[in-house]
Amino acid sequence: MAVPVDEDAGRVSLKIFPQQIHGNSVSVGGFFYAQNYRVGGKTMEELQRTDGRKTPIEIALQVDDDGMTTARKLYEFLELAPSQFARWCRTNILENEFAIENEDYVRFDIDVETPTGGKLKREDYKLTASFAKKLSMKGYGERAEQARNYFIGCEQALVRLSKQKRKTELERERGIAVRNAFTDALKASNENERMHGHAYSVYTDVIYKVVFGKNAKQLREYYGISKTDKLRDCFTAEELEKVKSIEMIVSGLMNFGWGYDDIKDFIMNPTKQLNC
Repeated sequence: MAVPVDEDAGRVSLKIFPQQIHGNSVSVGGFFYAQNYRVGGKTMEELQRTDGRKTPIEIALQVDDDGMTTARKLYEFLELAPSQFARWCRTNILENEFAIENEDYVRFDIDVETPTGGKLKREDYKLTASFAKKLSMKGYGERAEQARNYFIGCEQALVRLSKQKRKTELERERGIAVRNAFTDALKASNENERMHGHAYSVYTDVIYKVVFGKNAKQLREYYGISKTDKLRDCFTAEELEKVKSIEMIVSGLMNFGWGYDDIKDFIMNPTKQLNC
């Protein structure tokens, strides 16, 4: 279950549940929606055609790029009494001692059309996935269960992403010591003088070739970053660990007096060397 991440923006695109078409219904996370279920005057099938990147429940709740829904959309989705919305908001949001404004929810105004065609300002609230889940916990029935499962899935995805991010940060920190040892080994050898000051980039290209099949320039083009950006910030924890392992081998071989050609041949063809 892939969850795309934009780490620079700190955002998660919460595509949690797979969707499948079954006759006249759509299955999302084990629950079924009628294809003629309507949101904003459009059927689920019509909405899927115009926004195929989102699951039906995300469309119904109008989940934005920050993973937030609104109080009105959640209330509508839970199929609660339309006349009780203001009371529900007051009790569950505004007078909720455990809800923190601008953390769990954010106020904003919307235009609501009147029966005569006019417009009125009405207050609504942006809800975080965590807070929306808590509000859904108070509901009963199939819709409340669907909402709970969706927001629980959001939270679980965020926990996994947080762990992966921390793992990558730790691997990056460990790699600094190995990188320093690699730089020291280069300085102690005569490789940098022999390569006219380009040994660091030449060896790094070989290491990247072993791990990724691309040199530094090709990797920058692949990730769409410039020379001023840190290339290693694009690597996963597993990729950083592989780079670190190869750098340790290269440092050790340089300390034993090996030259560039022998080191390159060894790390590019380790099986051949071991069989000799």
